[in-house]
Amino acid sequence: MKTIVAFVFILLLNACQSGKEQEPEACQPPLSLIAQSNCESGYQGTYLIASDYKETTGASILFEIFPQKDTLSNDISVKSAWKNGSNQHERILISDTVLGNSPKFLVQISINCSGTELKSKYFAFVKRPAANPACFVWRQVNT
Repeated sequence: MKTIVAFVFILLLNACQSGKEQEPEACQPPLSLIAQSNCESGYQGTYLIASDYKETTGASILFEIFPQKDTLSNDISVKSAWKNGSNQHERILISDTVLGNSPKFLVQISINCSGTELKSKYFAFVKRPAANPACFVWRQVNT
């Protein structure tokens, strides 16, 4: 009888400890972002593709876009921001009306992991001419 009680006690102790050893699911905002103009992507607008992130089940991604008036600006005020979630998760198409004629824009990506919002660094892109004079490309620059 003592052997059975000891065995049950050990099982219960192991069950309690194994629950504590489980690590929460890893979660990390995107570390990389690509911006493609309509000449590169074939879509009308600017196509953003985030990568190098980890998410939990049911995590949501929010893109926050900050169009800039010139290539030296780094205005991240709320009044200049455009926010939107993506129905393709890590990809989003930004309308030309959002960026207008801005020569530069900043992006910050938020990922909601089990109720905790984690934000990426700011990604900056500057408009550059392409081989085709009717086109341009977005080049990532350091902020």
